[in-house]
Amino acid sequence: MTDYKDEIIDHYKNPRNFGEMEGADMVMDEANSSCGDMIQIQIKRGGGGVIKEMKWRGVGCAISTASASMLSEKVVGMNKEALEKFGEGGITEMLGGEINPGRMKCATLAYRALLKVFEEKR
Repeated sequence: MTDYKDEIIDHYKNPRNFGEMEGADMVMDEANSSCGDMIQIQIKRGGGGVIKEMKWRGVGCAISTASASMLSEKVVGMNKEALEKFGEGGITEMLGGEINPGRMKCATLAYRALLKVFEEKR
């Protein structure tokens, strides 16, 4: 996929929910060591572990930035089970249905951080 879709470019240039969240319930950092992309996910959860709000910040390529931006809108209202069901297939579909295998780690960076948020230490 050499031509990024307009929506990916828009989310890259104008990322949604980017910044710091006051009073976040959970914060998780994730990095893609193969290319240097880094992200921090911040969420507020409601009853039943449902994500009420997600913010993020970090640095990365167009794919990881757009994916984090799009995901921050998509996951509101999801709990752990819904997020797991969404899966990498949901990420691929959200980004237009075709991701170069070499870019999959970029595309799923925010998603992997979100999954870790739910791995609470008891």
